[in-house]
Amino acid sequence: MKDYTRFWRGRVGQPHGRLRYTENGLALFLYNLILLLFAPVVLTVYAYRLWRGKEIAAHFGERFGAFPATIASDRRSPRFWVHAVSVGEVMAAIPVLRELRSRHPDALIVFSTTTVGGREVAARQVPPADYVVTFPLDFSLSVANAVRVVRPDAIILMEWEIWLNLLHAAKRHRATVAVVNARVSDTGLKRGTGAKWFLSAGLRNVDVFAAQSAEDAHRAVVVDAPAERVHAVGNTKFDETASVLSPEERTRLRRELGIPESVPVWICGSTRDAPDAGDPAEETFVAEAYRHLLVFLPDLHLIVAPRHLERADTVARIFTERGFAVRRRSQNGGGEASVLLLDTFGELARVYAVAGAAFVGGSLVRRGGQSVFQPLAQGVPAVFGAHMNNQRDIAALATGAGVGFTVQNAQELGETVRRLLTLPPDEKAALSDKCLALIEQNRGVTARSLDLLEAAMRSKSE
Repeated sequence: MKDYTRFWRGRVGQPHGRLRYTENGLALFLYNLILLLFAPVVLTVYAYRLWRGKEIAAHFGERFGAFPATIASDRRSPRFWVHAVSVGEVMAAIPVLRELRSRHPDALIVFSTTTVGGREVAARQVPPADYVVTFPLDFSLSVANAVRVVRPDAIILMEWEIWLNLLHAAKRHRATVAVVNARVSDTGLKRGTGAKWFLSAGLRNVDVFAAQSAEDAHRAVVVDAPAERVHAVGNTKFDETASVLSPEERTRLRRELGIPESVPVWICGSTRDAPDAGDPAEETFVAEAYRHLLVFLPDLHLIVAPRHLERADTVARIFTERGFAVRRRSQNGGGEASVLLLDTFGELARVYAVAGAAFVGGSLVRRGGQSVFQPLAQGVPAVFGAHMNNQRDIAALATGAGVGFTVQNAQELGETVRRLLTLPPDEKAALSDKCLALIEQNRGVTARSLDLLEAAMRSKSE
């Protein structure tokens, strides 16, 4: 009797192998059908962004895989494609790029970002990359063109960039794919479990998942990443080599920012708006806390750095409407205002160094929190709200080390910052040393992640 089950059982010893292959092919087909249906909407949105100046016209073709021909003609080998979405992921990718260049000095390294802001920071701050490009939309032809130009031996995706067509094209090209700094947020876990059938088609084309934590590794497996490819490694942001500013450098930076050397400084980095319309933005809580702090520290200077610079006018208005005079960094400050709006790209990491305390945004509103690494790396204790689900591991580490402090509202924010700013000098110094020690104790993540990638590359070549 003819065995009709052979179609889905696959070869002997690999039950369901062909069924899995068929399922992945069907998922990819349906994914592309959905993309085709929504293509007019996507193209209209990007055309509108181009018209509004939110896309760079000279690089717009890269959205469709039209990468510079010089990449294709560059004969260097091996060839790496590293991708990060926005500014935060770019900063996490910097240690990866530097380690790649150290290990492979003659390699070709292409670095892509999704956002215009991420690209601007990458172009300025990432010399280890030979080319900086804009990440293509995940249309089949777009990513196929991009892969054909780059011809990567390995693709490194930062955090959780799972794009089915890109991963399919990478597999056809026989590139090794690693997701480094892999993080599955609460939202990502919910969406991933709901769309596991689609997601699985992409995840099975990834060779290495280097997760930020054991929890992220567990979540990756839950959403169907192959368990044998998932490793809890740590966060590459611990390896950022932004050196601690010396006292002389801090003095010069204060002078450049128009802040007298003798006055205390509080910095609020990566502040966000609220996800629900009508709810107050995070800067509203900051302004309330700042008013409270001025009662005790009348010469306190405040630096506010919104996560998204297109909100700069809105942020300035929040403070001026409450009676505070605001200086803008992009206009070289000016005047005697004690509120400085940091509305420039790529400066926040250094500017943390002039402060005695930092508030990390996205945490008093339900945005999941932003990076705690940058203030800690300058020896500055970090205060954050309760909504740190996207940064839960570093927040827990900072809290456990006594250099991170959770607050619930504007009143607690003001009280915590006042306590930190008024500590005796010896206690301030000890707290700063603890911040630096936490960073130092957790270094080496990048090397471990690239060890896994290179082992997978060797395995493919054997």
